[in-house]
Amino acid sequence: MNTIQIIKLFTVNSTDSIKPLQTHNETGSEELTDLETYLGEEIVPKEDSDYSRLIDISSDVVKSVLNVLLQDKTTKKNIIWATDAYSSHRKNCSDTSCITQDVFFEKNKILLQPRIEKAQDQQQERTRKKAEVFTPVWICNRMNNYLDEEWFGRKDVFNHENEGNTWTVVEEKISFPEGRTWMEYVDSRRLEITCGEAPYLVSRYDASTGQFILPPLRRIGILDRKLRIVNENTCSKEEWDKWVERAYQSCYGYEWQGDSLLIARINLLMTFHDYYVERWNCEPEFDQVKRIANIISWNLWQMDGLNDVVPYGKPFQEQHQTTLFDSFGSLTVPQGDEARPCKIYDWRRDNSVLFKKCKSRGKMGKKLFDFIIGNPPYQEINDKNTRQPPVYHLFMDASYKIGDVVELITPARFLFNAGQTPKEWNIKMLDDEHLKILFYEKDASIIFPNTDIKGGVVISYYNNNELYDPIKIFTPYIELNNIVHKVSTQEHYYLDEIISSRGCYRYSDTFYNEYPEIKNNTNSGTGNMIASNAFENVPNVFIDEQLSSDYIKLTGRLKNKRVSKYILKKYVIENEFLNSYNVLLTEANNNGEFGETLTSTYIAEPGEGATDTFISIGHFSNRIEAENVEKYLKCKFLRAMLGVKKATQHNPKSTWIHVPLLDFTNNSDINWSKSIREIDQQLYQKYGLSNEEIEFIESHVQEMN
Repeated sequence: MNTIQIIKLFTVNSTDSIKPLQTHNETGSEELTDLETYLGEEIVPKEDSDYSRLIDISSDVVKSVLNVLLQDKTTKKNIIWATDAYSSHRKNCSDTSCITQDVFFEKNKILLQPRIEKAQDQQQERTRKKAEVFTPVWICNRMNNYLDEEWFGRKDVFNHENEGNTWTVVEEKISFPEGRTWMEYVDSRRLEITCGEAPYLVSRYDASTGQFILPPLRRIGILDRKLRIVNENTCSKEEWDKWVERAYQSCYGYEWQGDSLLIARINLLMTFHDYYVERWNCEPEFDQVKRIANIISWNLWQMDGLNDVVPYGKPFQEQHQTTLFDSFGSLTVPQGDEARPCKIYDWRRDNSVLFKKCKSRGKMGKKLFDFIIGNPPYQEINDKNTRQPPVYHLFMDASYKIGDVVELITPARFLFNAGQTPKEWNIKMLDDEHLKILFYEKDASIIFPNTDIKGGVVISYYNNNELYDPIKIFTPYIELNNIVHKVSTQEHYYLDEIISSRGCYRYSDTFYNEYPEIKNNTNSGTGNMIASNAFENVPNVFIDEQLSSDYIKLTGRLKNKRVSKYILKKYVIENEFLNSYNVLLTEANNNGEFGETLTSTYIAEPGEGATDTFISIGHFSNRIEAENVEKYLKCKFLRAMLGVKKATQHNPKSTWIHVPLLDFTNNSDINWSKSIREIDQQLYQKYGLSNEEIEFIESHVQEMN
């Protein structure tokens, strides 16, 4: 076995003239015509200066069927650009213009560029305006590997992953589990949604780096794997040809942007060429290339994925119940002809089908696709303001309607019931018994360089035919998820129930009546909250000594130091914390790293409060309970449970919802007189933590004195 090799590609070059081809017909078959010449030269390395040209549109194999690759089977016209990236080159290359062959060969010709070759500023603009985020090949490999792990019932079928985002190819012939055949694998219908340059389907090169991957055995795409299986299980050319075509017929993808779609189609065509030449050591016949190109043009189609129509077309109207997915509007652009619903081809039934009808088929338990995979757009295109609502949840819901198994990489905020996705949808996903999480990365730039995705990214896996434990509560750690589950089965009350909201202590109406000028002072706090800067902004109200019982004590910060001041009781609104014992903890602690320490605490006695720098924990009737809470805050167990929700420096009331509320009296089942380490051991035993879970806490949570 050899580690994956990334090397430069050899391509075919020829100057032979080519005769234009006939147009397609409605049924999906083509009127195949001969070329005057279709001669391929030997495969030779290109000049060093040409190595960066990943897509050679002038090569024989592409140029001979380019008119087929440009076809839109729905409109019976050519696909459109659906991007303004080329409009500065030619007048007929605007968003809504059809892509024609002449733009690639006439004077001032356009060079079709994969995204990696585009200028950096143009890449960023397409990311911003078109919601493009291209997936690196190692992520595509990881996700494809998991689909195959589920299909074969074992890991590392085609390769196994190494450190450093490389992989080692399994060079032995692929064996199949009992009851399954190689023909079933080839026929398994798989769809890459919003496919871009189709990195999940074929892997001629890494779409994020532009490096070629050779020989074909090293490739990791869905179609690459099917073609390998065909290579290993067919002997005659006739049988090879038949099953290669079936492999192409079972691979689908849709994309918004015309240039990316054309690149994807070319990638699939060149993949056929690479495998053919490697297997048969000669060039394929033109008729076969034309048949493959026709399959590609049907199976990789141009579509507005939120309306199931050609981009920029009006959504197709018919009598049906409106859903959130259906009602999401197209981009606001000049309207041309009313768009027909996109059509695809069902090769096993030998007929075209409206893509939107696949959703109704799914309701009857007859989903068209066995597997769906991809990296959907993350947010709505919106040039009017900086707030761009998410759309990835719409693509997820739509995919579940048409595929039995769906594996997608998306933002992860929904797992924390955060972000702009609807809260009802977040909860639905967390409760879904068909959904599980395969991979989470907090720092999205590790996967998508120069891209900031708050909350990280996640690979989710939906299987309509399997039941899993609902996610309910998500953390990045398997051990912590197990601990949360164990605690939730025993506890019904949590520490957030005895924690104050921010700004628990507020100015009274009496205060504002006597100091009306402060009410309109923007530095005095939000509403009537006694803000963290109160000691500085209203110094004449707060004094250093308690002159009488009419004053109460407030703890806050002044010049970055904790200090206490006194204020007349009548100036502060009464609350449940003011006349009890409480533990004061700063509302902001460190930076949100899991297992970090907390700042030192302070016990406030009855008649003491705090500015909104602090949260109050307790409202106890005696000091002993407050002292035991102070010990609890130092326990590793507590800070592990706090880390389930605390992802920033802030730890308001809402972040404590998974920390158990214990009995802090002398009657507790926890002996609070013991050391912090011994109290942790009692907590581990109380909740039945395993050795692995204990080791996780001990190794991930910092110790406090």
